[in-house]
Amino acid sequence: MNMVTRYRSGDQGRRLDPARKALKLPFEMIIEILSWLTVDALLRMKSICKKWCALIEDHHFIVKHMDRASPLPIKCQYSRKHDQVVLFHSKNIRCMSRVAGLFVEKHHSLPVCRIRNPVIGHVLDLPNAHMDVCRMKCAFDSLTGDAKLISAYIHNDEVGYEVMSIGQDGDWRALKHPNQGLLKKNGKWATRRQFFLTDEVHDGVYFCSEIITDGEDWCLEVQALDPWNECFITTTLPQGVFNGCKRVWVFNWNQHIAVGDIVEQELHVLVLEDLKEEQWSQNKIIVPLKFLQHQPLLDDQVLIPVKADCDELKLRYKGGKTLFYDMTNEMIKKVVYKWFDADLLGFYKPSLVSLKGMRQDERVRHRMGID
Repeated sequence: MNMVTRYRSGDQGRRLDPARKALKLPFEMIIEILSWLTVDALLRMKSICKKWCALIEDHHFIVKHMDRASPLPIKCQYSRKHDQVVLFHSKNIRCMSRVAGLFVEKHHSLPVCRIRNPVIGHVLDLPNAHMDVCRMKCAFDSLTGDAKLISAYIHNDEVGYEVMSIGQDGDWRALKHPNQGLLKKNGKWATRRQFFLTDEVHDGVYFCSEIITDGEDWCLEVQALDPWNECFITTTLPQGVFNGCKRVWVFNWNQHIAVGDIVEQELHVLVLEDLKEEQWSQNKIIVPLKFLQHQPLLDDQVLIPVKADCDELKLRYKGGKTLFYDMTNEMIKKVVYKWFDADLLGFYKPSLVSLKGMRQDERVRHRMGID
């Protein structure tokens, strides 16, 4: 059938095109495009229509966007008091930990604490923590969006823990680990403690290691707290593996707890392969530290193993520089020096995550032009 070209009166012979249908992107493609935008842009996009607003607030979209978000710069300082890099929101507020774009913050001298998402301006004020709190960590389940907050404190020379389910609990709940209160009863005490964050070792588990003595004998004990099940697992380093516990350090070895000691020019490592079964590796791993041939440790120097990730080993001189060591090629890849009381530039991944009970910071709404 031949198509007859139609003309309108007064068109002077011009062809009348068939009515064009408005082009419409599949919603799956819209989701893909939006997932690559910045948080600021997405907050403005929420006002376009209800469907887009619902999408941007959907938990699955938030997780997808969080994986793709580009890191943002953040100022931090190296603290003499804590011998580590710390983040400060203001003069009196210290960032205790970060997860999923959320900052767990505490007043430097008061038990006042909160959780904050700086890019969307949401804040959750928390009940006061224990006066002696020294560590706080938020465990975040990306599948459900649930969050639990763990705080650790040292009181009367013993470690204590508190937990809070965000959006469910109105206050902190005390958790008692198996041997709490037993050290002094048995005439023992801890001479050194180390804490581990949940996002670095066995995701979702909070670790504390203690070197315990009664004045003569020593042992190293690792306490692991699973915040989701609110249960403890305690394991002890086998006796005789190292020549005493005074020089050993507990650190992260490829997502497993490990104990290490630097003997002359080598790092000796024993790995906790299965926490629940309390199974340690049968043999020690020996890592040659060839740079010590030319830079031997002085009597007052302490070199601490911090983390092993594949072939890279991170070591830190106590109170000094940090080394990144290539264990395969046996050479130093990078050296980072510490600058006390000077601003440093770090990075973090932003997110749209908002926990139940968070309130909007009106200053951020005004800055972003959100109605």
